[in-house]
Amino acid sequence: MSKPEYDALEELLRRSEPRPIPASADIAAAKAAVRKDWQDVAGERRTQRRIRTVALAATVLAGLFAVFNAVRTPIVEIVQVASIEKQLGDVYVLGEDGTLRELEDVTTIQSGQMLVTASEAAIALAWGGGGSLRIDANTRIRFVSDVSAFLEDGRVYFDSRPGLAAGTDAGGSPNFLLETDRGTVRHVGTQYMVEADASGLVVSVREGEVEIKAGVYEERVSSGQQATLSGSRRPYVLSIDRFGERWGWISRTTPARDVNGRTLHEFLTWVGRETGLEIRYEDGAEAIAKDEAELVGTVSSAPLDALPVRVATAALEYHIEEGVIYIRE
Repeated sequence: MSKPEYDALEELLRRSEPRPIPASADIAAAKAAVRKDWQDVAGERRTQRRIRTVALAATVLAGLFAVFNAVRTPIVEIVQVASIEKQLGDVYVLGEDGTLRELEDVTTIQSGQMLVTASEAAIALAWGGGGSLRIDANTRIRFVSDVSAFLEDGRVYFDSRPGLAAGTDAGGSPNFLLETDRGTVRHVGTQYMVEADASGLVVSVREGEVEIKAGVYEERVSSGQQATLSGSRRPYVLSIDRFGERWGWISRTTPARDVNGRTLHEFLTWVGRETGLEIRYEDGAEAIAKDEAELVGTVSSAPLDALPVRVATAALEYHIEEGVIYIRE
């Protein structure tokens, strides 16, 4: 703007009348309208922020719920897995708080329980689905369900068909899986022993077969064989006797046997199954054992301890040589 133009504008403004001042009521109304417009805008912003906050919280909660469902442990029904047939020495139940309680006034074992046997102790269980489970001294075993158990350490023995010796076997094969840190052991109609400790796993088969799965390795072990697993190496299998010192502890856990009305032959069959010894007859002893000698009472001692008296009642004799019990007149 030039100097003359500026001077002309200044003169015009000086000559114009002052602008009228609005009434007080009009000023108050204008301020109220402006305030309302501002509150409406601010309210919309707060509502939007609130909606975004609630949506974010809902998303987080949904994610946490999904993660919780993915990792939570399913509820497992507690069931009876076995009944106690014989107990020697001190046997304990390991509680959830890590304390040991003596196994007192208890006749059954439930899933989720862990048994701990003291030095010189042992216990025999009748497995609920069939079979006889023996647990040696210094052993810890946890019962996962009515079809499986986890051997923490120690030694156990399983006979899938104990009724064969008594003539009460119903056939079939019980469902029993033994798990360890080194692998799993599943029987195929058998008698077998499993030993587990920090150094490895040893599976010995007296009769039948077992299947072992350890990492990438699968091994089938048959009667008279022993498989040893150590580290990540393939199982090492060798031949062993089905009787002798390695099996000796099992006889201590043999449950009492009712032999009332049974023949001597049935008793000898039971002794052979419990000890791994073969039964052979000489001369006419077999006919006497099967047809003439009938027993009475109950055998509560170890099988070999009961052998002399029971054979003598039939006026027979016996001797043991190289894994065989010979019966003669």
